[in-house]
Amino acid sequence: MMTSTAYSLSSALSTTESMGTGRRTFAHAIACMLVAMSVAGCGPSRPDSATLPPYDLSALNGANALRQVTDFLAVGPRPAGSEGARGAAEYLARRMKEYGLAVSVDEFTEASGNTNIVFRNVLGTITGRSARTVVLASHYDTKAGISPTFIGANDSGSSTGLLLELARLLAAMPDHRHTIVCAFLDGEECVTRYGPTDGLHGSKRLAAELADPERPSLIAAVIVLDMVGDSDLTVTIPRNSSPELVSAAFEAAHDNGTRSMFSLSRIDILDDHVPFRQAGIPAIDIIDFQFGSAPGKNDYWHTDQDTIDKIDANSLEVVGRVTLGMLNKIGR
Repeated sequence: MMTSTAYSLSSALSTTESMGTGRRTFAHAIACMLVAMSVAGCGPSRPDSATLPPYDLSALNGANALRQVTDFLAVGPRPAGSEGARGAAEYLARRMKEYGLAVSVDEFTEASGNTNIVFRNVLGTITGRSARTVVLASHYDTKAGISPTFIGANDSGSSTGLLLELARLLAAMPDHRHTIVCAFLDGEECVTRYGPTDGLHGSKRLAAELADPERPSLIAAVIVLDMVGDSDLTVTIPRNSSPELVSAAFEAAHDNGTRSMFSLSRIDILDDHVPFRQAGIPAIDIIDFQFGSAPGKNDYWHTDQDTIDKIDANSLEVVGRVTLGMLNKIGR
């Protein structure tokens, strides 16, 4: 991601068994799912979604999330288009399938800089009661060209591990107000410089699939997680996030007793939330863009100093619980 001031699912009804299968658009899959529910008679017979109890924030345990980060980082470096990225996509698909999500991998090829690259978005779906969907997203690729051993523990390991833990928890819960999609996005990092054909590939791809003009309110929210593991947690939500979701995040942080760790940045940030906002979809970026050797610095970012010893279980717990709190507030 970069700071900026002027940057002007596949089927929920089946699980893919191999990379590159199950390419129907996500919006179409949701529509089919709702028709199937209606035909089966389960829609009208189920209690109203508003009667569901809120998610228990204490269910999110930071130590468990940290283990998810550590296990994921064992995949190694994963620049988009590399064998490491393929291995990471396979790992994410396998874990979500183990947790019981309906999993699909959207494999596509695009130019990035002067090179054609194969990207893979890994999507896991948990069916809810309402006709609306909340997307929880993290990019999983690492920046190329840092070093042969760069693993990006915070960027993007922390958010990816936390999202895996959220997927595990949510899949184990018996009922959900909205359908939840856990989206692991490829190609967030640019090869040369962010622009129309370089960077944010996975989020652009998914945003284009979700932007259905016939169902403008189908997507209730997209919550992007990025760089959330720093022990000195200072979440700086970009000003170009959706205001209603910023309010929901601040309220959830207040309810969790961690409001002091969350603030609104004075600048825009170019990250995976931007393509969704440009598509007219409510989106927010939960990001700590001060990852360094002293408060206010960012000197560990995109360096070999971005290692697992910098990742803190409590920070993962705080962001995870605030995310669950936001899910409790969205669509009420």
